[in-house]
Amino acid sequence: MHALKKSKTVAIILLFVFYFSIISVNAQTVYPSEVVLGGMPFGLKIFTNGVVVIKINGDDTPAKKAGIKINDIITKANDEAITSNEQLKEIIENSDGETIEITLTRGEKTLTKKLTPIKDDSNLYAAGMWVRDSTAGIGTITYFDKGSKTFGALGHGICDKDTAMLLPLRDGEILGATISSYQKADANSVGGLNGYFDSEKIGEIKINNDYGIYGVYEKISDEQIIKVAKEEEIKCGKATIITTIDGQEKKEYGIKIEKLNLNKTSGQNMIIRVTDKELLEKTGGIVQGMSGSPIIQNEKLVGAVTHVFINNPEKGYGISITNMLSNNALVPKFNKRIV
Repeated sequence: MHALKKSKTVAIILLFVFYFSIISVNAQTVYPSEVVLGGMPFGLKIFTNGVVVIKINGDDTPAKKAGIKINDIITKANDEAITSNEQLKEIIENSDGETIEITLTRGEKTLTKKLTPIKDDSNLYAAGMWVRDSTAGIGTITYFDKGSKTFGALGHGICDKDTAMLLPLRDGEILGATISSYQKADANSVGGLNGYFDSEKIGEIKINNDYGIYGVYEKISDEQIIKVAKEEEIKCGKATIITTIDGQEKKEYGIKIEKLNLNKTSGQNMIIRVTDKELLEKTGGIVQGMSGSPIIQNEKLVGAVTHVFINNPEKGYGISITNMLSNNALVPKFNKRIV
């Protein structure tokens, strides 16, 4: 097993089984033995739990003086729950310069700050900070699990594009998407898939963590069943990825798994290299929007594409499917026999 280097990367983008034992039992997620294969693009919309501070304008601003910092999550203003940028902006503009009690979370802590707005160049009361309450984008579905009616996608969390902080999820949805074009990657630029959302809602996002986004789905357009590989079945060598770079037509492209690090605390479980001539000619390798593309080896689902190396788009990271499945907290845990 090889250690993976963490440099030169950029984040781009059940079958219910019961076991009983009179010896000893542990609560443990029971993986499905097979899932519905992904590889199709999707559009996502998520809304944050509170608003995330992404920029402070300067040292002499009300936000800075109040002790508010980048990546703070503002959840209340004068005991009013904050759910949008516009709501917080309205409270600040209507403050008449009076001090506002701000409740925020910083890491694991809940803090209270005193914010006193001042008038800006537009003669409106302001705090001197930028906040974000939502994001949208295009990614790739990894799998659907018919047993639990859940899905997994991306293989990494959705982070703020300015601060790289994992966005605190309030709610979100995924929709069908169509890829209209792509920007080819090279050593100097990260490429990407361009597309548009369809009106059809696929499901709701319930979890955003370091190992992907997870949720419940409403229906599946393509029910291609594939077996799930066990960790010991994943080997260095030839494999393929399933992804979509044109319209809604997913295709299989050749890759090679070059290194493995099947560590449950990391989503960077393998280094992969694109070997498919067609994909290299069209996209240059891995591009933004491919996150979540299933990795197939020996006709089994072994993982998903997650990151691309900045200076070498032919290479990237992948997460193992067992790691991805084990971090889907929507799947109940059962007592599994210890022998």
